[in-house]
Amino acid sequence: MTAQPFFLSVGGRSRFCLYHPPVLSGAAFRGAVVYIHPFAEEMNFSRRMAALQSQALAAQGYAVLQIDLLGCGDSAGDFSEASWSVWVADVVAAARWIQSRHATGGAAIPLTFWGLRVGCLLAVEAAGALDEPVDFLFWQPVVSGETHWRQFRRLAVAARALENDTGAREHEPERVAENALVIEIAGYCIAPALIAGLSAAHLALPVNTRRVRCIEVGSWPLADENRENSPPLSPALAAAVGAWREQGRDARCTVVPGAAFWQIAEAEDCPALRAATMQFLMESSDDNA
Repeated sequence: MTAQPFFLSVGGRSRFCLYHPPVLSGAAFRGAVVYIHPFAEEMNFSRRMAALQSQALAAQGYAVLQIDLLGCGDSAGDFSEASWSVWVADVVAAARWIQSRHATGGAAIPLTFWGLRVGCLLAVEAAGALDEPVDFLFWQPVVSGETHWRQFRRLAVAARALENDTGAREHEPERVAENALVIEIAGYCIAPALIAGLSAAHLALPVNTRRVRCIEVGSWPLADENRENSPPLSPALAAAVGAWREQGRDARCTVVPGAAFWQIAEAEDCPALRAATMQFLMESSDDNA
């Protein structure tokens, strides 16, 4: 079924959304999925993979909603107007919309927040604002917002180096932010409120977490033609997963072969990622039955 575009009003301003209705020809409705895109240019590079996965999920009985956060994509506003709290509110609004569309008899429907990169940080914070249980699907999750911000701001340092700018400027973006000025990095104007919120974010699961499924994309040794021996999780994610399991969380993770499509314009498809996603979610929905 064709995706349905529409604008969702959040705080009186429009957010562009794509709704993928579940295909229910003889199949049961499996639940609702809200996709939360990554930060800055990674969003644009990831559009194709997000669309392919959304279509595949809808074909298996899931209702999927993709939302462009404030100042991103085709939504209202400029990137400079975005703040972390507004983005969290956007995700909550998306969840409320898809829940209301599929609610039956007042009962809560199975809800999954599917995040990519920084979208995973937004997912856990938005879920904490909900009362009902939430499942998480994390693609290549960012564990620390502060680390991600430091990596992103290095783009500004690299740009100055290319311009033959001299002097120690690595901390200039932070000084500008402290002066309550919007800064520009890689063509994106970023407000202090967004920097502060992102920097304070961690991949900490809220109390209403039900299941967590994590998938990272990696590369296999060329000699391992059958790719039977997958590489380990990244150290940061492995530490986070270990902590979740010690807390008694239902957390499962895997690494699949593929390119870092969120960093590559016109990247190739990553079929192993899509297959692992379907396996994880279908197993979870069967457990709900």
